[in-house]
Amino acid sequence: MGGSGDTGDLDGALMPGMATNAELDRLRRASGREAEVLYLKLMTAHHRGGVHMAEGCVQKCSVDIERNLAQGMVDAQKSEIALMADMLKKRGA
Repeated sequence: MGGSGDTGDLDGALMPGMATNAELDRLRRASGREAEVLYLKLMTAHHRGGVHMAEGCVQKCSVDIERNLAQGMVDAQKSEIALMADMLKKRGA
């Protein structure tokens, strides 16, 4: 994931798409619809980070099994992103 240019404090996030400590604290304090919406938004960002990472392997990996595994991850994560978008829409978010 190099090249992002972000070398600052990531507040506990280990890579793009990972929730920060502040976001996790907010999720812990939330309940009901607010918790559901925040969780879905955080997971959507997490999946987008995973897609970005796996697409790197799809483009650059020379070993078929690794490239195929990465493509499967891209496809699955994109499918789950679409599902979470529908869930957010149903919650008015």
